[in-house]
Order: sequence, then C-alpha cells, then structure tokens
Amino acid sequence: MAFNMGDRKEYAPFSIPRRETQSEETPGSDRIGSSPLNAKTPGVNHTFVSDAQPPLPDTQLPKDDSLFAEIEYKPNASINSASAQALRFFSSNRDMADRDSSTRGAVTASQGAGFTQAQPIVQREIDPIREKFFEMRSLASDRPFARNDSELFYRQAKFMENFTDDYSGSSGFSMYYPYYQHMGYDQLRTYFTWRTRVRRGEISPTAASYAFLYVYELLSGIGADGPADGLNQLVRIWDDFLEYGPALTNYMLKWFKDYHIFYELPRSFADFIEEHNLQKHYSLTLLFDTGAENAFDIWNSISAYDVTQSRFYSDGNERLFKDCFSAVLRGLGEFCGRRGKSLEELFIYKVSNRVAWYPFSQALFYNRIHQADRQVTLPGRERYYCKNDRWTANLPIYYSNHKDYAGYILKKTESCLRQVVKYKYKLTAELKVRNGYNKESAVTGTQLDGVIEDTVADFYRDINRTVVTVDHVNLARIRKEALGTQDKLIVPEDSAVALPSNKEIYTPDIQDGADIWTALKYALSAVELEALSLALRGGEPLKSFADENGIMLEVLVDAINEKAADCIGDNVIEMNGDVKIYDEYKENVAIIAGK
Repeated sequence: MAFNMGDRKEYAPFSIPRRETQSEETPGSDRIGSSPLNAKTPGVNHTFVSDAQPPLPDTQLPKDDSLFAEIEYKPNASINSASAQALRFFSSNRDMADRDSSTRGAVTASQGAGFTQAQPIVQREIDPIREKFFEMRSLASDRPFARNDSELFYRQAKFMENFTDDYSGSSGFSMYYPYYQHMGYDQLRTYFTWRTRVRRGEISPTAASYAFLYVYELLSGIGADGPADGLNQLVRIWDDFLEYGPALTNYMLKWFKDYHIFYELPRSFADFIEEHNLQKHYSLTLLFDTGAENAFDIWNSISAYDVTQSRFYSDGNERLFKDCFSAVLRGLGEFCGRRGKSLEELFIYKVSNRVAWYPFSQALFYNRIHQADRQVTLPGRERYYCKNDRWTANLPIYYSNHKDYAGYILKKTESCLRQVVKYKYKLTAELKVRNGYNKESAVTGTQLDGVIEDTVADFYRDINRTVVTVDHVNLARIRKEALGTQDKLIVPEDSAVALPSNKEIYTPDIQDGADIWTALKYALSAVELEALSLALRGGEPLKSFADENGIMLEVLVDAINEKAADCIGDNVIEMNGDVKIYDEYKENVAIIAGK
C-alpha cells in the first residue's frame, strides 16, 4: 500500500499506560532507557509509537477499520528523571519562581491536552546610565588592536566630560593607572558622583584611585576652562585632598612642574612656588637663588647637617644665623664670580645633552595638542625645548655628595658664628669630601674656609657698628629753637650798655693783617704750644710731658683741638693710639710753635 503524505487519514484515539522500566532507576545501566538524552521531563506529554513497549492485555484497541491510532502517553508525575533534576539545579531561583508562578495553571490545564503553552519573554527595563557607559566602552572597539591606553582614556574622558551622577551607593576601587575601561558599573557611578560633588566644591574622602583618575582628567584639560583653570583645580586637590590621599604628594609635585612646562601660563613656575609656599619641595631648583628670603630653609632641607637641631640655633639665635648665612651665600657667589665661575659648579657636575622629555610621564596622558616651537627655562639650569610637537630637555646632573657640600657650608657658618659671638660651646666643621673637578673650577676647600670665615667676621662687625641716624623733623625743630635763642641774645647798638671803666677785657694782641694761624698762636697757652712742638717730633714723650704738667694727655689734646676749631675750623692733632699732627697742617703748626 502506497503512503501519500497528502492523503487525509482517519484514526481512532486510545490510551496505553506507560510501563516504567528498571533501567531508568538503576545506576550504570546500559539500556537505552537510562540515557539522559532519552529521559522524559515530568509534566510534558509525549506522543510516540514504540516496539519496546507493546500494549498491555487490558488495552482497549479501536474496533473500527482505522489505519492509524493516536497514542497518548501519560507519564508518572511522581518520578523525576536525572536530567530533569539537573535542569532545575542550574536554573536560578528567580527563574524557577517566575516559571512556576506563571505556568503552573497552564501546565495543569494542558496536561490532559498533551501540550505546553509558550511563555512570554519579559523585556528588561532600559537604564540610560548603563547605556551611556556602554557607549563609552564601545569607543575601544574603534581600534581593537591599539595598545595606547592613554589615547583611549582621553577619548573616553572627553566623551564623559559633562556627565553628572547622584549615586547613593559606594564601591571601592584600587588600581595602578586607573581608567574607565577597567571599572565596573558601581565603580563608575561612585566615581562620577564624587567628581560631580568635587566640581561643586565638595571635596570628600574617597579611594586614592578615584582621585588619581580625576587628576588625570585635569592634566588633559578635561573639565577645565583652559590651562589656568585646570591648574587652579589641581591646587585645590593639593590643598584639600592630600590629607585623605597622601599617595598623590610626590606625583603632583612633579606634575605641577610639568604643567608649567607643557602649558603656556601667565605666571612663571618660580612665582607659583612662592605663591603656594612650596619652596621646600623644590630645593634643588631654587638652591642657587642667593637672594631668596628663605635661602636658609632651602639649603637646610637638602643638607646632610640639620642646623635647626643644634643648641646654638635653638638658644635664640635663629634670626642671627639666617641673616649670617644669607651673607655667606652672597660672599661665596661674589668670590666665584671674580674667578669667572659660579656657585652652582660646586654641586652640578654638568648639564646633559638634549634628551627626550615626556610630559606627565607617570600619568595617563595623551599629547594631542599642536604647539608652536618654543623654549622653556626653569631655575637650576633646566631647559626644555618643543619642536614639531616633540619635547627635549637639557637637565643638570648633580654630584652624589651635594648634600655633604651643603651641610659643610651650613656647619662652617655656624662654627665661625659661634666663635665671633664667643659662644660657650665650640663646633668643628671639616669638608670630608671634595669633587675632583675643583682643581680647575669654582672653589677649593681652603678657599671655601677663608671666604666663610671672612664673611662671618664682616657680617658680625657690621651688625654691631654704632650707627647715628638723624631725625630731620627733630633737627628742623632744634634749628628753629636755636634761631629764637639767637634773636634773644642779639642786643641793638643803640641799647648797648657801657662797660665799667675799671674792667679790662682781654683780647689777643693780633696785629692788623694777621691770619688765622697767628690767632691760634695767641689763643694757645705755653704748655699747649710746647705740646705741639713735641707732637711734631713724633709724640712719643708727649704722655710724660702731660703728666709732668698735671694734666691728662686726652684733655690736653682736646683743649688744643677745641681752640684750633675756633680759629681755623678744624682739628690739628690726631689721637688714634699715637699722637700726631695732621699732614696738611704740619707746616703751619711748625711756624706757630717756633720750630
């Protein structure tokens, strides 16, 4: 009989109860019924014809002439196969609960009909923030084989530049060179929420890796209105966040310098250091600025000898030592200048040839700016050059013992200062290391000692010199009062009082035409004239002469000079250890003294 798939067939339904085989329950059975692939899932109707399970004797077959029959298999719901248990084990509790709640009624209703109804697919709710993060991550697919994390970071940072968030959760994060591609959903939301608050001026504690990520953004100009604004935001992180993340300290000090080199700013790096009081962090850069007010602090910060720990410094001599040390630096600079050298040569071996320089080398930074060719010079012999958007630099190479040299200069200054002020404890300073290049350059050890000793002595003598200052306001008042007194002492001619005839007034017997030296001769006594004669001969016996006449030598000299000042307007005798006549007056004195 030929079988045609298109023929309409008639069949009568009847049921055959399932006969459970032992192979499905016996472990290790080789029969086909034990295979997980052939196991039947509970609750599901199966229609098949099998020669392995013939109808039981009590089966009621159709008694009509139908050529086909529908056999309905009703499984035993009380038994679960191994495969069904495995499927339930790997399904999540939520999926099982959803499936059980949504299909319990449908399965129950359909078991008698022999089929399972289709289940609806629940659409997940769209999260716009998650979609934003997905778009950001997809930027990495533009160049799948690129290995430049800095470029990818910059592109993603630019994409997320204006993104804000208000996430209530918090997720920790710790990573070297952190950037978005390696951050999870919760970490991204935690970071962008913290960044949003920081931009509003609310700096709060967070993981250091988040702070590094924010600094990376500012170094690239992300979220800043120009380089100057970016620098201000970096300073705010320095001032307000370092107490929470001290790990940023050394990195940011280097990046502050790089920022002034790479970006063109209105103020110099030296001004920036002074404005924010960062001198102690850039000691080598400012070491040779001998005019700096805090030169002592800069030198002491790199010195192998800490002056601030000495007893002399702590005994109220802080100001004295700082002023003296500034004088020593000026003295050393002047000495080296006279020799055609510089103080820097004591510390710098040489300046390197041009080497490649990369800005912000310890950060994720992508150099995307086209810059004009230029040169940047920093204190301490540092020079940086930009040509065709590539940077090179000449950098100083310091001697390894530069700290010992700085320590010696400080210690020698203290030693000399203790000596001149007669401090009760002495200090010895020795230069134990010497750079070989000194044979033909700046200062030898002996010269260094001599310059420091002379400078300290001159400094102490200057600060103890008696200085007479004139108050011009008081001087004008004194002159005015003197003129008033003078007016009162002047007597008009018509009111002159005649002197009594019996009173004689002594006047020097000076002939008409006599000069001032003749007047001086008549004004001096015989003892004073003899003293002038002795002074002309060298003044050696003058002390004995004064003693013989019962007068102190100083009083005798002052009397002679006082009368000379009245007559000729100047002193004639100099008394500075030895007594002698001024050279310009010797000839005239010899005449009036009769010599």
